[in-house]
Amino acid sequence: MVVQQTQVIDVLKSTFIPGTKKMLLSSGMLRGVDVKGDKVSVSVTIPKISDENLNRLKEVLTKRIKGLGATEVNLEIDFKKEQKIKYSIAIASGKGGVGKSTVSTNVAVALAKLGKKVGVLDADIHGPNVPILFGINERPYVNEEKKIIPIERYGVKVISIGFLLENPSTPVIWRGPLVTKAIEQLYNDVEWGELDYLLIDLPPGTGDAALTVTQSLPLKYGIVVTTPQKVSVADASKALSMFKEMKIPVLGIIENMSYFICPKCGERSEIFGHGGGEKMSLENGVPLLGKVPLEMKVREGGDKGIPAISMEEDTETKHVFMDIAKRIIEVS
Repeated sequence: MVVQQTQVIDVLKSTFIPGTKKMLLSSGMLRGVDVKGDKVSVSVTIPKISDENLNRLKEVLTKRIKGLGATEVNLEIDFKKEQKIKYSIAIASGKGGVGKSTVSTNVAVALAKLGKKVGVLDADIHGPNVPILFGINERPYVNEEKKIIPIERYGVKVISIGFLLENPSTPVIWRGPLVTKAIEQLYNDVEWGELDYLLIDLPPGTGDAALTVTQSLPLKYGIVVTTPQKVSVADASKALSMFKEMKIPVLGIIENMSYFICPKCGERSEIFGHGGGEKMSLENGVPLLGKVPLEMKVREGGDKGIPAISMEEDTETKHVFMDIAKRIIEVS
């Protein structure tokens, strides 16, 4: 009986990797399918699994492919090269407009200033703002091993789908599966080198992109960003619950836009309310890593591609971000 190549690919697409909740081809890479009559050869690369689960996978694939009519099945299954990253930390907010990307950018640069090797992965596929915040207008290149080399700014290695768009205003209109694959590639196909911290800037909400990061990438911790008002805390609590459901320890909460500092008189005003981050911290038993003020210089720096932590002016925001970075180092 002649086996069709498309039949074999359908089998691969519908097979789970034992010991995980991942589909074979969504988290792995198909290198080749060779069909000669009733003899089938398959080559795939997958994330590392135990020998027991590898044997189970081979048994399942062999049985299913033979069910198509094959008399001989040859499987070549390699493991993906593991990234040398000590701590991968996903930064979530549960909603947009709270300055999560600004927080991710400044925390990353602060960690780098403290002597750590740091990277930022912009996983907000539909709204990649990290290139703007870092002031990056160039494209990364691919080395001889077909690995993407991240662009470095302020001592931080950065990668974003925004680097690959012809125009920053071009909308990325992709459905869930494409978003999922893009995020996995931004992690697996990038030559990160050795990192102490990789901060993954999640998109708003708890949809496909956020679930891809929490389910498919080897996360060590999560951090939640909120602003003081009730509506922000309510949405941020969903992000915190997502981490807990995925059994990802939450390193802490960062309250952004905690208070406004008047650039003329220096007066402090709590224009978005007070105590939201603290209340969330106490109710969930999660540390409050810091309260970031709302300062004009932060907005100006973001528009110019200069993180607040790297600006020449001595601002309160700079000191707060440095303190947050120190706390992250202490508790991680």
